[in-house]
Amino acid sequence: MKTTGMIFAVLLLSAVWIGSGFAQSTVTMNEIYAAGVAGNRDWIEVYNSAATQIDISGYKIYDTGGQGGTKPKKAFPAGTILPAKGFYVIITDTNTSASILDGFGLSGTSGETVWLENATGIIIDSIAFPALGTDTSYARKPDGWKNWMKMTPVTRGTTNGPADIGMNEIYAAGVAGNRDWIEVYNSTAASIDISGYKIYDTGGQGGTKPKKLFPSGTVVPAKGFAVIVTDTNTSASILDGFGLSGTSGETVWLENAAGTLIDSVAFPALGTDTSYARKPDGSMTWVKSSPTTKGLTNGTSTAVREEGTLATSFALDQNYPNPFNPSTTISYAVPANSFVSLKVYSILGTEVASLVNETQAAGRYTVRFAATQLSSGVYFYRIIAGNFVDTKKLTLLK
Repeated sequence: MKTTGMIFAVLLLSAVWIGSGFAQSTVTMNEIYAAGVAGNRDWIEVYNSAATQIDISGYKIYDTGGQGGTKPKKAFPAGTILPAKGFYVIITDTNTSASILDGFGLSGTSGETVWLENATGIIIDSIAFPALGTDTSYARKPDGWKNWMKMTPVTRGTTNGPADIGMNEIYAAGVAGNRDWIEVYNSTAASIDISGYKIYDTGGQGGTKPKKLFPSGTVVPAKGFAVIVTDTNTSASILDGFGLSGTSGETVWLENAAGTLIDSVAFPALGTDTSYARKPDGSMTWVKSSPTTKGLTNGTSTAVREEGTLATSFALDQNYPNPFNPSTTISYAVPANSFVSLKVYSILGTEVASLVNETQAAGRYTVRFAATQLSSGVYFYRIIAGNFVDTKKLTLLK
C-alpha cells in the first residue's frame, strides 16, 4: 500500500504544564549559540517533536529586552514551516543597521534568559543559559528532551544526538544472590566518570529516603555499560537502597552529579526472566527483553520469536491494541530465512522508529512498539522481507 498523497486527520491534544504557566507545545527551543561573530551571528534553533509539520509564522523569540518591553520581540518570518521531527534556526543578532530593530545579541560571556511564544502570544518555552564559548552551544539532548547541557561541537540545524548517559536496562524481580539492578549506558565515543550520579524511585523522588549514589570512581567506558544493584538494604546501616517493584512496575529517575535530572522511565511488571530494556542500546524504544543482558548489549532487534509456531507465508498483522497509548504489539510471519526491515513512519513519510533490521529465521514474531516520545496522530508501519512488502496504519492517542 502506498501512503504518498494520503491525507489523514491528526488529533492534536492541548494541555498545561502544571505550575509553569506555559502552554505545552511540540515546538521548543533546542540549541542556543551565543558567542557569534561576523559571518556566524548568534542564533537559536527550534525543534518540532511532532509527527507533522507546523507553521510557526508569527512565533516570537526574545531576551530580557523583549520580555521587559524595551525593544521589539523577534518574529519568525511568514511562511516558516517547521518539518516533522525537524529544525529551524533563527539568527537573533540582526541589528546590523538602524532599520532593523528586533534583533538581539545573546550574552555568551555571562549567559541570560530567552523566551519563545506562539503566534497568539502565549509563552511556550523559556530557558536560562550559562556562559558559552565560541565552540560551545547549550542544547537539549536528546532533541526536544527536558535536559539541557553544554555541547561541543555545535550542531546547528541537525540532531543533538542521544543522551550521553541514560538508563538502558532494568531488572526488578531480584532474589537473594541476584538483587534488583539498573544498567546505564554511555552512548559517546569517550569514557565518562559518573561518580556522584544518583538513581532513585518514588521514595528518593519524594524525599522520604536517600537517593542511591554511584560509587566514587565509577567510569562508564565508551559505548559501554555500568550496572548498579539498587536493592542493597540488607542491613540497618545501608539506607539508600531500594527494591524495584517487579509485580506492578514503577518509575525510576537518574540524575547527574550536579543534581540535574537526565533520564526517567516508567517500567511495567516484569518476571524473573525478563528485563525492561532499550533496543538498540541508548535508543528511545523500551521493550520487555528475555533473556536479560546485564552489562551487555541489548542487541538491535525488538522482535520476539513465538516458540512452537510455523509460518507458511509472509504476513503482517494489524497492531494491537489500536488505537494505543503508549505502546502496541505488531506481529508478522516469515516462512523462510529472510532479511527483515520493519519501520514506523509519520504521515509525511518521515521514519520515526526502526523496530527490526536483521536477518531472521522462519517463524512468527511479535515486536513491541513504545511511542512514549511521539505525539498523538496517525502513523504507518512497513515491513520488507525478501520480496514481500506491506504497510498498515496505526493510531496513537495520548
